[in-house]
Amino acid sequence: MEKGKYFGVYVPLITPFSEDYSIDYDALEGLLNFLLASGVNGFFVNATTGEFTSLSLEEKEEIANLVIAKAKGKARLFLNVASTDAREVKKLCRFAAEKGFDAVISPPPYFLIPDERGLLNYFITIAEESNLDTLIYNIPPATGYSFPPRLVEKLADSDSRIKGVKATIDSIGYLRDVILTVKKKHPDFSVLTGVEHNFLPNLLCGGDGGIVALSNFAPSFFIETVKNFDEKNFDSLLELHRKITILSRIFSYSTSFASGIKISLSLMGFKVQPFVRRPLIEDPQEVIEHIRQILIGTGLLKED
Repeated sequence: MEKGKYFGVYVPLITPFSEDYSIDYDALEGLLNFLLASGVNGFFVNATTGEFTSLSLEEKEEIANLVIAKAKGKARLFLNVASTDAREVKKLCRFAAEKGFDAVISPPPYFLIPDERGLLNYFITIAEESNLDTLIYNIPPATGYSFPPRLVEKLADSDSRIKGVKATIDSIGYLRDVILTVKKKHPDFSVLTGVEHNFLPNLLCGGDGGIVALSNFAPSFFIETVKNFDEKNFDSLLELHRKITILSRIFSYSTSFASGIKISLSLMGFKVQPFVRRPLIEDPQEVIEHIRQILIGTGLLKED
């Protein structure tokens, strides 16, 4: 099966905060420098891992401006345009187009959920307002429902700007169904997982990689997985997949994606504090120690 337009490793960027919960732009810039040097394919700006629901519109735009300044032309850039205010969604779509983002991405509406006609209209409107490639972000734990493959297919059939799906759903069956229906008809459509231990299985099924939170601090695991997949180095693939599977246990201990990633970055020496904005809370020392042991077990940290 052909590779989609957006194939590879994409980072859903964290939003670093200072002790007073203002955005730490210096820390974000340092993280971007590291990730660009690692060779990731692109960035998902204002992602779930970036705590986008706790950011103001002004903050979302400031973060986006920094990423554009640092990474435009060096990596593919996706902007999250989600909001519970449709007027803000349109503003973000136009902002993404003006600033030169490659694509926009959004989960379907949550809390007040429209019927099928409204769901289809939501994504068509985003594509029309931005006139950019548009990705569907299926994240049932956050929205309360799964965006079904048949609606993904309807959208891809109805508008050529609908270019992919990020599926943060722990289901190989879901990935399979989108690959065998949508991607079979639209080869440039990208099927990306948001679940780390599904990264390799998605590639094996004909998918296109992932937008995975662990790539904030362990991009090499995923970049090497793609490289070894292309080169059919199966022994190396197996070892990398096992490391990724172990590393994903971080989320079993941390209270949120953002906290687990920030703790890991801090333990690895990045100038990123494990501060998260309310309603999220910082994890206790016990959780930090669990994460430290996981990082040691996967070779990302050395024993003291």
